[in-house]
Amino acid sequence: MLIDLLDRLEWYRGTHPSWQRVIDILDRSLPYDDPDGEHFVDSVRYQVAAYRTTEEGSVAVAEENRLLVLLEGEELFSLSEGKEVLLSTVFTEGLFIYLRKGERYKSKQTYSQEKIVRRVVFFLP
Repeated sequence: MLIDLLDRLEWYRGTHPSWQRVIDILDRSLPYDDPDGEHFVDSVRYQVAAYRTTEEGSVAVAEENRLLVLLEGEELFSLSEGKEVLLSTVFTEGLFIYLRKGERYKSKQTYSQEKIVRRVVFFLP
């Protein structure tokens, strides 16, 4: 897992062959303007979704490499192995998180109070 400022996204261009296309999509502000749902642009699949955070959050395993960008709001985000939490952070606007295939994570969790969050997930096979 990699967490950094969205302004530094270009530093990691060599991380994945589709990284530059993701940067181009974000530069055009497409996810900010797109309706919720799945989109396919420049051979990159991504999903925009709005949701309410909860105390329990949601546990998932990355089925492929994923780049997450919070468009609005904030949530608690953690990386885990089994029942052990390896890292926990407040995921806010202006940050991105890169997950590798197979990483187990918990998201959509309330940080201080329930909030509406809007997020884009880029799927990078």
